[in-house]
Amino acid sequence: MRALACLCPLLLVACGIPYQAQPIQQQQNIETIHQATPTQEGFKQFVLSQYPQTGWPINAWDIDSLTLSALYYHPTLKVAKSDYAVALAGITSAGLRPQIGLNGQLDKSNQANGDLSPWAYGLQVDIPIITANKRQINIDIAKYQADIAKIFISEAAWMLRQQLSLDLILLAEQQTLQASLTKLQKSQADLLNAYQKRLDIGVAGKSDLLPIRLQHDQAAWQLQQLTLQIRQTEQKIMHDAGLTDQNNAKLQIAPVNISQVLKARFDEPQSYQDAKTIQHYALTNRMDIQRGLAQYAKAESQLRLAMAKRYPDFSLSPGILYEYGDKIWSLGIGSMLNLLNKSSDLWAHAEQLRQNEATRFYALQHQVIQLSEQTYLKYRDAANLLITMTHEYAQHSSRKQQLENQWRSGLIDKTEYLQAEIQFYAAQQRLVTQQANVLRALQEIENVMQKPILLSQQTTTFAIQKQQAPAK
Repeated sequence: MRALACLCPLLLVACGIPYQAQPIQQQQNIETIHQATPTQEGFKQFVLSQYPQTGWPINAWDIDSLTLSALYYHPTLKVAKSDYAVALAGITSAGLRPQIGLNGQLDKSNQANGDLSPWAYGLQVDIPIITANKRQINIDIAKYQADIAKIFISEAAWMLRQQLSLDLILLAEQQTLQASLTKLQKSQADLLNAYQKRLDIGVAGKSDLLPIRLQHDQAAWQLQQLTLQIRQTEQKIMHDAGLTDQNNAKLQIAPVNISQVLKARFDEPQSYQDAKTIQHYALTNRMDIQRGLAQYAKAESQLRLAMAKRYPDFSLSPGILYEYGDKIWSLGIGSMLNLLNKSSDLWAHAEQLRQNEATRFYALQHQVIQLSEQTYLKYRDAANLLITMTHEYAQHSSRKQQLENQWRSGLIDKTEYLQAEIQFYAAQQRLVTQQANVLRALQEIENVMQKPILLSQQTTTFAIQKQQAPAK
């Protein structure tokens, strides 16, 4: 009885932590979302401490600074980090040792047999013993799951960067087209005025004026649409950087010169010179490849755990009993025996799960190899077409210059020069579109290799360990 009296306070202390509810603060979340600005002190400290090479304040936002904003503010990365925290907590839970059981009993007799004492009370302790290293295997499984969650963080960060890269390419294309289209519309307006004067003096008819007016109106409509699209793209860049419009002024996006970017990449083609090189980078650098290895290693550990269950756990139960004046001690042992199932049935599912992960990894490698070939072919064809269109643009530029000289010398009419100028700006727009297509093809190669090669070759540091599948 004294032992039970001493243990009761310990049991009460162990159960003394109350549950505390934490309801979601919806309004507070909304305010936090709207208050996210690139001038916050927390973001400043994040940039200066983690990426000191980035200047502060950020006056012109390029792919690197926008990526930093997404890493700090975007909810996708917050979810991935939260999942990683859950996985880390799982390691602690997997390492917990089984609880010790405590059993007590109290009996009273009517002393019909002449017992010395009418009372009987006892205490028994159940001590579970885990065999075959199952606890450590559970810890290994949890660690592999944490590695997978960590890789998901890197994948989320990479996808944010890729989306921002696409946004910047689109914005550069739209802004360049806007400048060219503005000049085109001015040339069309000059041509329209010239034909209007001809119409007024009876040299030209309305049939000559109508197609020019239609082309002018069509260009004006395209320019209006392009202006709206630029505004929408700028907003999308802000959103992809994890920010909102409510408390943020328009970001000053660093201009991207498409021609200069292409020239720089063409001068350094080593990392994507052929499909085999792209494939090598992809199969050794992609995060989903590392994640597949970690998933296979986890399946290997799950199979080890299932095979370890052949060896049953048991528990030791020492105890002491004071029974009607007698003192009795005891030692029990208990276990669960697998007598109704084959031993191989215990790990059949885990073995199939390992094979499934191996098949998935094979399919992933197959997909990466195909993507390497497809992206390189797409890039090569786009680059070859760009060469053709560059020659075409050079011809239009040369003809425009030639006709301009003739017009200024009085050898030809201004309308002939304006028509050549309109053809030049149309060729310029086709060239800009094709240059953007080549940039997007390069961006797809970058995404397949998961190696920065396009708008910036600066590698954002991701804490990720390469996993090796353990030997069978």
